[in-house]
Amino acid sequence: MSPMEVDLSRLNRNRAMLGAGASALLILSLLFLPWYDLTDNPQRAAGDPATFICGTGEYSCTGFETFPIMRWLLLAAASAPLILAWILVRGHTLSWAPGELTMVVGFTAFVLVAYNGIVDRPGSQIAEAGVGLDYGYWLALLAAAGMSATGIMRAMESGGRQQRKTPGTV
Repeated sequence: MSPMEVDLSRLNRNRAMLGAGASALLILSLLFLPWYDLTDNPQRAAGDPATFICGTGEYSCTGFETFPIMRWLLLAAASAPLILAWILVRGHTLSWAPGELTMVVGFTAFVLVAYNGIVDRPGSQIAEAGVGLDYGYWLALLAAAGMSATGIMRAMESGGRQQRKTPGTV
């Protein structure tokens, strides 16, 4: 069998399911589940556009509605475990341990989601906005952690980076 043929036996089923589940959960929570919950207040009822975080006039927002740039970054990050699975079943040789890049992408997605909910929540500069975190936000954070865990487990299984010799040495 050549190294570029698809061989599903190279894939750990449990880890693949964790990675695919984390990717699906991140996409689902980003697109369809509410991340931010807006409380009803008199200023919003008067129609002040500064109090509409979503731009839709509703009292809950998904991550996709809220972030015009980060939405695309998180959708791209959700593809990392799937790309890792493709690399493994095809038997590609890499200059880094398989799983390292998935781990880094998962950590990056985790930091992006955590920062935009805990540190700098949308509407936090408006004292009367009353923006709270909804269950979709926490599921997205969990999904990003799951993607990181998938990468960590795969990188640990491969034994880390292979030490290369300096050019010109025996």
